[in-house]
Amino acid sequence: MSKIFLIRHGQASFGSENYDLLSNIGREQAAALGEYFLAHQIQFDAIIHGQMSRQAETAQILAQTKQFSDDLILDKGADEFDSDSLLNYYLPILAETSEAYYQKINSRQKWFSNAKDFELIFRALIGLWQQDNTCPFESWGVFRNRSLNLLNRIRNEHGANKKIALVTSGGLISTTMQAILGFDDQIFMDMNLTINNASVTEIKIKAHPESLAQNNLPENETINAKLHCFNNISPLIMKKQPYLMTRK
Repeated sequence: MSKIFLIRHGQASFGSENYDLLSNIGREQAAALGEYFLAHQIQFDAIIHGQMSRQAETAQILAQTKQFSDDLILDKGADEFDSDSLLNYYLPILAETSEAYYQKINSRQKWFSNAKDFELIFRALIGLWQQDNTCPFESWGVFRNRSLNLLNRIRNEHGANKKIALVTSGGLISTTMQAILGFDDQIFMDMNLTINNASVTEIKIKAHPESLAQNNLPENETINAKLHCFNNISPLIMKKQPYLMTRK
């Protein structure tokens, strides 16, 4: 078995012109992770990250703080789902489903600045995406398989008894938990909304026979993995700074 440490990126620049950058808090969170792994002598055989800036920067700070000397590995399979396309495509559709949604989406007060409205609307958008078999961008099913394929590829390419840090986003982590625990699609957002920035979720994964042969999972397949721990924020708690506890 190999162990994969699924690390959610540090806090991004929510509400700014470019969300896909770490905030100052996000950089502190990434450094806290590196200090924790260094202090506890947790060694990684590889550090992998997606191509998003918030993922790459988190991985870079983690590696520098931890004094990890090997090259980081970029894998676009670790990217988050396409939230921009999700918003642009499904918001107008959602607004037409009810007067209540129409009023919230088109109100002068930005719905995403209100936590309650954000959760309500984003849950509805995710539901539309999951049910849409003709999605014009990366569909829910394709995203799910891409996420699980990545985990199997990591296990197959790096071999058994390895420790791999995968710096990614909440969507991939939530999809992984859903697959391992056997939850239905509706649980995806429940998981996603609970995942802290710079949290660590550990899974132990075996090689998947299908992915060994094809380097690709059959549609709607799962992963041969066990959950070791979920949403661990001990590195942040040890800093005794409440402002480090974020989910953006």
